[in-house]
Amino acid sequence: MDRRSPLAALFIAGLLGACPASAQRKLDRHVFDVPAAHDIPDSGAPFFLPALDARDGFSFTLNPEASLAERNLIAVASKVRICARAGGTGARINATICAAPPPSWRGRALRKISDGVFWTYDLPAEEGRKSSASLASCSAVVEGSGSGLCNASLLYGDLVLTIHFRDDRIASLETLYDRATAFLRRWER
Repeated sequence: MDRRSPLAALFIAGLLGACPASAQRKLDRHVFDVPAAHDIPDSGAPFFLPALDARDGFSFTLNPEASLAERNLIAVASKVRICARAGGTGARINATICAAPPPSWRGRALRKISDGVFWTYDLPAEEGRKSSASLASCSAVVEGSGSGLCNASLLYGDLVLTIHFRDDRIASLETLYDRATAFLRRWER
């Protein structure tokens, strides 16, 4: 019997043990065990996502098996911290996430308001509200192309999920949200 075989097996087992299967993410009173395949380490956040410190939240990939261009990134943040920062400003988040009560968005028709480079998907004005709320905002990848990158910030209990998606997936926003919240329920301890 070769003496190196048991040593090689121990070495490989040690390497596998050194690779964490999940990252523990703490946010407010929540603790999530995010699988390594989905987790976006704080040091590896894409350039277009705002830098978050651990107290602000974390990010994960909804579909890590997809090609890079097709992945949906989800930022999870504290509603309390976001609304405290946005208070007294004209931020879009004040009319959606921080509004009491937040506007209902499921199953509602969205209206696209565009200047060709930037656009929003607005909800119809609800009774008792001064104006319609923008559910998602987008920007063109190539000017005048009509397609672009979008994000929508939606409530999940006392957390805010910012879902990043391509404009052609706006009809799938509910599905993306449902998948993200299902993962978070599964990952929460």
